[in-house]
Order: sequence, then C-alpha cells, then structure tokens
Amino acid sequence: MTGGGVPGVRSPRARGVAVAAVALVVLAGGWWARVRCLDGGWVGGEQYYGYCYSDVAPLWYRRGLDEGAGPYGAEPLEYPPVLAVRIWLAAVLAHALPGTATVVTFAATNGLFVVLEVLAALVLLRRLGLGPGRLLWWAAAPALFLYAFYNWDTLPIVLLLGALLLHRRGRNTASGVVAGLGAAAKIFPGFLVPLVVLALLAGRRPRAALLHGGAAAGVFVAVHVPAYLLAPDGWDRFYELSSRRGMHVDSLWFLLARLGGPEPGPAALSMLSLGVFAAGAVAVVVLGARRRRPDEWWQLVLPVLVCFVLANKVYSPQYTLWLVPLMALVLRRAAPFVAVVLSDVLVHAVEFPHLAVREGYGEGLPYPVLGAAVALRAAALVWVAVEVVRHPPGSPPGRQPVPEVEGVPVQRDP
Repeated sequence: MTGGGVPGVRSPRARGVAVAAVALVVLAGGWWARVRCLDGGWVGGEQYYGYCYSDVAPLWYRRGLDEGAGPYGAEPLEYPPVLAVRIWLAAVLAHALPGTATVVTFAATNGLFVVLEVLAALVLLRRLGLGPGRLLWWAAAPALFLYAFYNWDTLPIVLLLGALLLHRRGRNTASGVVAGLGAAAKIFPGFLVPLVVLALLAGRRPRAALLHGGAAAGVFVAVHVPAYLLAPDGWDRFYELSSRRGMHVDSLWFLLARLGGPEPGPAALSMLSLGVFAAGAVAVVVLGARRRRPDEWWQLVLPVLVCFVLANKVYSPQYTLWLVPLMALVLRRAAPFVAVVLSDVLVHAVEFPHLAVREGYGEGLPYPVLGAAVALRAAALVWVAVEVVRHPPGSPPGRQPVPEVEGVPVQRDP
C-alpha cells in the first residue's frame, strides 16, 4: 500500500481515473450492503446479523423527514447545524423526485451526497500531494465500504482536508473559515485550528494566527446563531444528547469497567473523557512539536484525533473513517495503517452480532470477544499515534512535496 501508482496504468491522468473508479466500485458495494435490508422492516435483528444497519432509516422515520419535517422540527435532528442541514437537503431532494418518497429514496439521495463528498476528498488528497498508491488508502479503504453510508461524516472529512490544504498553501484565514464550518458539522475538523494558531505564533506571525483562530470561531458561532434563533429548544440537541450518553460497548471505558474499573455516570464520564483527551492531546503536541518545524505541526492532527477517539465514551463506527485520509497523508509506512484497518474490520465483524444479543435477538457473540477486538484496535491506534509523534517528518512513500500544487504557487496571509 505504499507504492507510487496503480499497476498497469502509466499516465498520471489515467491513474487518477483508475483510482476514482476504484472508489466508485467500493462505494457501490458499500451502498448496496447498507440499503439491501432497508425496506424489510429490520425483522428479527437482520440489521445486525446482516451487517446492514445505518442511521438512515431511524432518522427518516423518527425525526419526521418522511413527512417533510425540517432540521429543527418537533423532533430536531441530533446533529450539529451543518450536518442537520445537509441531511435535511437530502430529504428535500428525496421528496422532490417523482413518485412517493421512501426510506430507500432517501438513502439514494443521501448516497449521492456521499459519493460527491468522497470524490471531493480524493481530489483534495491529490492536491495535498498524494500519489496514486497512497490515494488507494482512501479509495479502497475497508472503512469506506463499511461506513461511508453508515452515517454522514464524509462532509466534515472534506472540510477538514479543505482547511488543511488552504493552510499548507499559506491561506490561513480561509483555512480558519473552512475549519470553523467543519467544526459546526462535527467537532474534529476544529482540532486543526489550535495547531495552526500555535504554528503561526511560533513563526512570529501573530496577526495571521489571530485571523485564523478568529475566522474559525466566527464561522462556528455564525452557523449556530440562525439555528438558535429558529429553534431555541432544539438547536443544541446534539450537545445535549452527547452529554447524557453513557459508555458504549465499543469504547475503552466499557472494557475497563468490565475488567473491574470504575463505572461513572454520564456527566462524570464526560468530564473524565474530556480530561483524558486534553492530557493526551497536550502530550502529543509537546512531544511532536519538538521533532517538527512549525509549518509541519499540522501533522499532529492525526495523533490528536487518535487521542479523541480513544478517550471518547463512544467509539462510533465511522470514527475510523475520519482517520484514513490523515493516515494516508502523515504515516511514513503502511504497517500501522494496515493494523488499524484489520483490527477495525474485526471489531465491526464481532460488534454487530453482540449488539443483536443485547437487543434480544437470539444468541450471538459474548462481550469478551468484542472486548478483545476493541483492545486490538486501540493498540493499533496507539501505534499510529506513537509513529507520528516519534518520527520526524520526511517524505513517506507515495507522497510528493507540496510547495506548489499543480502549478499554483503558495499564497501567504499577512
């Protein structure tokens, strides 16, 4: 997975088309895998035993999207404003198509958005300097097959990569705008902002640092204000539900509790999780920054994100999808990436039969099997974080330097 091209394809343009074709094949398979049981009513736990669960069906029926409700209706969407609007637009498109809108129609319109977002991420990765071999880490990723249509997280991935590209081109104010928009979709694109601010301050560019951070914060607030004005009782549903959520079976907290560790309530666990994440992120930045020039500190967004997903009280399946493009950009070698990919597939394979048992659908896999898989994935993610922090930046196989991207010179803010 470290090579410079697609076997048998020589032209750079043809290689790009080949990589895009691989992504489309993977997406077609992933869409079918999720949609094939949507119209069956999920009888007898087939969504678990058939590995076809997604958040599409529950949202369509339980949040009034099937009846044309907006993002902040009687049952507001439990997502931050940018994603809430994105999901609502897919529902609007489903109702605009000829015939009666169904959950399958909604899955199709949502799938169209996902395909465009995945291809946009592929373009951004190419402009960030990845060669065709590394682009396959994203285009052919098992996580793309498993999770692209599981949730809605391809959009914030695109926004993170867009903010990163703008930063590397020296357009830090625009980078802050896109990062702020990404944080208003899901929080993780916002993790780039403090790294860029610190890098600019270290480079004695306080005005650029202020513009970047201010742009990110300003956009984040500006997106939330209309949502608050339109639905003061519903705009913060995502944050409210997150604070009340307890530890889930796919998290390290649940594993520790099963091994005899503490079982704090949701509020205490939220504070504990935040504290562990903050400590891990600070350690990553302090240790990683020593081995890098400030203009390379953006690479630390990967281990910071690893700290976040490991410290979280829930490890939602799509979290691994967040990491894939960053691993392609930052890792020097393929081994840690392969370890994460394989261990994540293992978790996916054993988690859903276990969830079927928890929901009362027959006999499935006991928790110790899932706990072992979760521990293996955590070890692989720690390996990724250590690999990035310890090793100084170079030119990982398959990555090309990016002082200029496709002939466009770097532009720097003041």
